[in-house]
Amino acid sequence: MHIAYLDESGTQKGARYFVLAGFIVFERNTLYLARALDQIQARYFPGYSETAVFHAAALRAPSKRVPPPFNLLTQEERFQLISDVYQVILDSHARIITVAIEKAAIDGDPYERGFEEIVSRFDYFLGRIRRERGEDQRGLIVVADSTYRKNLELQARRIAKEGHRWGEIHNLADIPYFAPAKNTRLLQLADFVSNAVFGRYESGHANHFDRITPKFDQDDGGRIHGLVHIARDRDNCYCPACGQRRLIPPLNP
Repeated sequence: MHIAYLDESGTQKGARYFVLAGFIVFERNTLYLARALDQIQARYFPGYSETAVFHAAALRAPSKRVPPPFNLLTQEERFQLISDVYQVILDSHARIITVAIEKAAIDGDPYERGFEEIVSRFDYFLGRIRRERGEDQRGLIVVADSTYRKNLELQARRIAKEGHRWGEIHNLADIPYFAPAKNTRLLQLADFVSNAVFGRYESGHANHFDRITPKFDQDDGGRIHGLVHIARDRDNCYCPACGQRRLIPPLNP
């Protein structure tokens, strides 16, 4: 079983981009990753008895708006903590599937479009494992709880019954589950992924995006399937997804 933990960035009014990120982990690796964040907490906050919720945007906030216990750290310490979390992502065996959507480039709800992209590519990822390795894997999606929950539940049932715009679903074990990000470290890691991708496309801040680029899902031939960029002018974009699109004809997920 592979589990895709989903979190979003860019829902705020005025953001040009919406990003939905899927952090895909094999079931036996979830405990290791949760412990890795627990160890970071213990290193920065020895003796702190409650679970600190790692949230990338909050750690970058102005000092007066940083939530506890992170407000006990200096800005330099907070930035180092952020870097430590991205190192956990980079050192893991996880794969990333993420969608960056320029809101003005599509009609309709960007969350629903992004969710359809993630579901189809996660299903494709699982099918590729079966084709390339002969392993019959199933997938489960866990989504950070939000105001979009009811709409996504309806969309998930429709996709399970009718398929998505590229075909049918073959490898998902159930409809998505929803959970507060504070309840699982893996959703907190998905938050850091979505934040890095959002920063790259919204503001051009590519430092953390570049660090996690090797984790985007790709096949044995190096074709990237784990990064989707939907924009009005992709011909002038040189991100990994758009650069590959010009060099290699795209495959349907």
